[in-house]
Amino acid sequence: MIASVASLFAAVAAAASPLLEAKLRGRVAALYERLETPALRLEADTSRVPATLTGPAWASRWSLERDGGTRPGGTETATLVWKSEDGGRVRRDWIQVRVRRDERVPVARGRLQRGERLDSSRLSWEWRRTDGMRVLPPAIDSVDKFRTRTGISPGQVVWRSQLERLPVFLAGEPVRILAGNRGASASVEGTAIDDGIPGSTVRIRSPFGKTLVGTTESDGSVIVR
Repeated sequence: MIASVASLFAAVAAAASPLLEAKLRGRVAALYERLETPALRLEADTSRVPATLTGPAWASRWSLERDGGTRPGGTETATLVWKSEDGGRVRRDWIQVRVRRDERVPVARGRLQRGERLDSSRLSWEWRRTDGMRVLPPAIDSVDKFRTRTGISPGQVVWRSQLERLPVFLAGEPVRILAGNRGASASVEGTAIDDGIPGSTVRIRSPFGKTLVGTTESDGSVIVR
């Protein structure tokens, strides 16, 4: 009987306690502000986000998490997580957020020819709307490590997919060939048939005239397995 009375009083007290409210709009805006960088601006449209949401009776705290990819932008989902005091009960509510993304991207000052080495003097860095663009632009401090894979017109944004890393050797140049098998290895000098871009598959000619295929290393050698 005593236990029943105690349970009743606990239930009455719980019913009398105000339900926890999540004030969302400011938190949603702050969630995306924290993701900004000197080359990335984000603006969350909170006009359709509820000002507040009321949690379940057992909830004692809440948090807001971003449920998106590595590049915020477009329509995203923010997750509102309600938790009980002991963490044993959890509920999730999903909130749709429209996010505008602007990035500083490289823009060709003039015509860039296919295979041309990038030079910062040939580029201007401008703020552009990049919602829906899933391809990363090159970092502002790394453009001199790339060359163009395609021709790029004046005023066009230069995307990472249009670039490739500069070769560490060119076709016709001597190259060190490394071969290994079951712990044994050998090194000979051959001749490159293709330009060697780090990480790419390349053909080389061995000193015996045989064509081999291997992987280009950043130090200019080629590993044949």
